[in-house]
Amino acid sequence: MEPATLTAAAIATLIFSEAVKEGGKTLGKGVSEQIAKLLNLIRDKFQSAGTEGLLTRAQENPVEKNTSKFQDELETQMEEDETFANQLRELMKELESTGVVRQVMASGIEVSGALEAADMQQKTTRGGTVEQEMLKDIKAGDVKLGNLTQES
Repeated sequence: MEPATLTAAAIATLIFSEAVKEGGKTLGKGVSEQIAKLLNLIRDKFQSAGTEGLLTRAQENPVEKNTSKFQDELETQMEEDETFANQLRELMKELESTGVVRQVMASGIEVSGALEAADMQQKTTRGGTVEQEMLKDIKAGDVKLGNLTQES
């Protein structure tokens, strides 16, 4: 996966997370401010590209179809504008330093046959807000899972 794809996936996971949808009640002030900066930067970029509706739709109805379209557009904008991509990466680094731990493993996978996932582990020992997602938005004909753990 390319860096833009990884960053776009992390951003989509962050801004459509339950904590953010709940108005940042469980997040600290610094984290909420950083997320607001991130959203404003994305909104400005999408406005100038004429695609702000994708962000609005995903915020108002964060189902997989809408968030996936948002993420695809975000990846495109990041690939086409290196300055924008670097600004997003910098904001994500700042968010990481605020004590928010966000782990995403095996997200957005689509296979026509079988998918087997085993011995996958997410673990963090840092304090603060922890958000872990494993096997999200998976489309497969047959899914076999084993030994999946998340610890915080």
